[in-house]
Amino acid sequence: MSIRRLLAYGAIYFLWGGSFLGIRELVAVIPPFFAAGFRFTLAGLVLIGFSHLRGQTEMPRGSRIGVSTLGVIMFTLMYAALFWGEILVPSGIAAVISAMIPVWIFIGELAILRTQKATLLAVAGVVLGFAGVVVLAWEAPLSHSGSGARASTLAVLVLIGGTFCWSGGTLLSRRLTLPKPQTLNAGWQMAVGGGLLFLLSAMAGELRRLPALHVMLRPTLIFSMAYLVFAASIVTFTAYVWLIAHEPATRVASYAYVNPVIALFAGAVLAGERLSALQLVGVLLVLAGVFATLTGKQVVPAARKVAV
Repeated sequence: MSIRRLLAYGAIYFLWGGSFLGIRELVAVIPPFFAAGFRFTLAGLVLIGFSHLRGQTEMPRGSRIGVSTLGVIMFTLMYAALFWGEILVPSGIAAVISAMIPVWIFIGELAILRTQKATLLAVAGVVLGFAGVVVLAWEAPLSHSGSGARASTLAVLVLIGGTFCWSGGTLLSRRLTLPKPQTLNAGWQMAVGGGLLFLLSAMAGELRRLPALHVMLRPTLIFSMAYLVFAASIVTFTAYVWLIAHEPATRVASYAYVNPVIALFAGAVLAGERLSALQLVGVLLVLAGVFATLTGKQVVPAARKVAV
């Protein structure tokens, strides 16, 4: 494997895996919707500016509607859920729940788009992954008491809802007109999603709860935001797009079960996050389910695909 491929895989494995702890560090101090809005507005503007510098500005007719739709679903809704959920749920658990995205996409491809075949291994993966998520949601109250228990369970459910949004947006993107340059496409989605996250932040009264400027300029927070904007959004997305064009999709999708391992390790070592025995069972079920689903996927031959 070439050095370029190794670096690209390293980015989607490690940089994305570490992003969950970065989010956790930010939302411990900064209101979640404001933090998410800042991340994606800045990342989106950088990508749009980069595309314009390269002369890649093609916006086909209808593409503005496409990027706006995906910006709302995949960035405003998904990341509002993720940033808010990580206030109450450990970063490693949030990463494990997010790993279910390929499973939900497979279910959509199977039941709605009819582009996948239901192999025994893939179906077993769906069952295992779903069982793992149920265990994680069930175990959440055992780590807290009183209202904290209900809040933690709600946070897990909100995180699951966010993964549904990302999965639905991924399926919908196949039917929408989008800008041809991937950097411009992603930039507009992030910018639209980030702008609406700022609006959501204002509506939720977060602007009145922002910490003092000297608090937000603490080195740990600056590093966390810089990491999320440049490493986890811009660099990693570019690596991901390049890999999709040069590597088998199933191999690239392996990030879905590597990211949680990296996130769990980072949370344990750097933030002292610990899992109960039952939570560990849930994690293993989810990882096994994602692995089985991705391994067992079987594309329906073009002649047999059903139009929807």
